[in-house]
Amino acid sequence: MQTVNPLTMYVPIIQTPEAQALAELGYKNFISDSTKSSLEKIAIVHYARIALVPNTNGVGIAGILVITEFDGNMDTYLKVFFDTLPSIKATFIGIMALWANKPADFPTNPNDITYDVFSNFINDLNLSKSADLYYAYPQSVKQIVAKFAQ
Repeated sequence: MQTVNPLTMYVPIIQTPEAQALAELGYKNFISDSTKSSLEKIAIVHYARIALVPNTNGVGIAGILVITEFDGNMDTYLKVFFDTLPSIKATFIGIMALWANKPADFPTNPNDITYDVFSNFINDLNLSKSADLYYAYPQSVKQIVAKFAQ
């Protein structure tokens, strides 16, 4: 069984000055002490990053790319974010608000974002499959941290 899995989520964003500014702000604040603390607390994320993909004309941001490698399966991973890490959940909900291709019936009120809406959004925009990921070691984050904390 593969222990490490990928998330490579590309979200095209609305092309307004406000959306562009919010994407920049989210990018700049992603690796905050709060994010680091939250990710360390759950001890399943090997790496996490956000990249802003530029428009082809070089002006502004076309979309947001979220890239992570994590232990376990996708459902467990997303459930932890949704149920126990409000700051990470808020980051994903913020990205949803900027999504340019939102269906007409997609909830816009954060309080209406259920786990199903949350997980379907991420899974539908995930460009990676488990088989796409090369990983050099089979150990989990917890095993690696325990080994090197000695």
